[in-house]
Amino acid sequence: MIVEVDIPPRPFNGGHIIFRVDKPIFDLEFTELAELKKRIDMAIMIEKKKLKPEGFNIHITDTEIHIIPRWCGDINVAFFGGVKVIPLSIDDIRDMIVKELQFS
Repeated sequence: MIVEVDIPPRPFNGGHIIFRVDKPIFDLEFTELAELKKRIDMAIMIEKKKLKPEGFNIHITDTEIHIIPRWCGDINVAFFGGVKVIPLSIDDIRDMIVKELQFS
């Protein structure tokens, strides 16, 4: 199982990261799922320490897991002119979170 950690081009919130695996999640072996869970737990631990969110949304698709930190007051429709205001840049998140989650 190859896991890549990335930031979506249009993140929902600051800290929104994506784990991508090389085959469908439902086809992973138990040991692969356990390793993926450890990596997700590590990401959440890092985000809790650095970003201090009040909770997380976790969205799972066929080959992706989205980790989206949430804070009281952030809303799904906080858009102005089609642009959502996110206080952290993609580079900020890459430096603060993703670099710590690079796996060999």
